[in-house]
Amino acid sequence: MSATEETTADSQMPENVEDVEFVDMAFTKELRKATKDVHNLTDVLVNAKFALALSDDEVWYDGLLAFYELYKFFETHLPERLLPKEFRRTAAFERDFDYFYGSDWRKEYEIRPAVQKYLEHLEKIAAQNELLLFAYSYQMYMALMSGGQMLQKKRMIARKLWIFSKSDDEEQQKQADKEAELATARAADGSLNQDDLEARPMPAQVTICPPGCEATYFPEKISVLKAKLRRVFNNHYGAFDDDLRAAFIEESRNVFRLNIEVVRTIKGVNRANLRKLALALIFVSSIVVAVKFALK
Repeated sequence: MSATEETTADSQMPENVEDVEFVDMAFTKELRKATKDVHNLTDVLVNAKFALALSDDEVWYDGLLAFYELYKFFETHLPERLLPKEFRRTAAFERDFDYFYGSDWRKEYEIRPAVQKYLEHLEKIAAQNELLLFAYSYQMYMALMSGGQMLQKKRMIARKLWIFSKSDDEEQQKQADKEAELATARAADGSLNQDDLEARPMPAQVTICPPGCEATYFPEKISVLKAKLRRVFNNHYGAFDDDLRAAFIEESRNVFRLNIEVVRTIKGVNRANLRKLALALIFVSSIVVAVKFALK
């Protein structure tokens, strides 16, 4: 089936049927289990680093700038059979930078050393085997469609750029309840398979695209895009011999190791966090003072 035919078939599926149900998850679970430890380490670092700084524009755009060259590399080195055109984000990143930094941002832009080191590694991998380069793009685009979606939505909420309807609020609450219920079940039952992707709640999709928010905006349904990328992964990974499979897993782990180094280069996080903490303290102090006066 061609990419066009697959897109048409996906669009004809009933809206209440998640496309992900039609994808064999065995290989996906195998890869996830093999990368779980480094993946979790990255999650901890990102959550700690961006806990309060998320809504700060300078932090957000510097984060996009840090990873921009990596997505650009994938999109100039991987054929469409490995990276379909609907995933490609280079132009969207650049439009976001035009919006925030101005159209002349390229004049002062320099690739940071951690990113340059990353790119040099990708060059070696691409020369060795494009399927190993796909190990990086698979993880990175899945991250953009999961963590990127979630970070953007939280950012937009924090900056009050999003006017939620009642149904949106209810959807968010249901998702939060589902996450809490799953976490509680896992804590109570050590035998529960924590790598069961079908039990993991899907992050809500960013459905609007204000200026400067294109990098994490996907017009197509996220579940459809994820399923499509998993099919590409399954079609190749299942045919690997033992050596290629071991190399693919090792490079998949390297994605998270190298990403950690890039995350550490993002500027303005400490300043933004301190500012948010100061504002929070002022707010709490104001409440305390107000209560004291009210009780007098």
